[in-house]
Amino acid sequence: MLVAVSDGAQGIIAGWITTFGRVPLFYYLAHIYLLHASAIVFAQITTGSAGFAASHKPDGYGLSLAGIYTVWLAVVILLYPLCSWFAAVKRRRTEWWWSYL
Repeated sequence: MLVAVSDGAQGIIAGWITTFGRVPLFYYLAHIYLLHASAIVFAQITTGSAGFAASHKPDGYGLSLAGIYTVWLAVVILLYPLCSWFAAVKRRRTEWWWSYL
């Protein structure tokens, strides 16, 4: 029902959501790599080593819920220009397989 109500919505937020909606697989893959790299950097900064990432995390390691939301918002903001660029590439290309990316 939310999709039906928001169909034809305009504005800045609708434009951002539309951009991500045009490149869902690209966003999904890019956010996984960005979050993984961010986790390694965070572990290196907070514990001095990221070697524990494959085994057990130290006690007290991690972020609060507010920190998680901050990271989520930062990832969305950081990936927007990249997704916008890729959406423009998809619009310019006419080969059939671009629609699957």
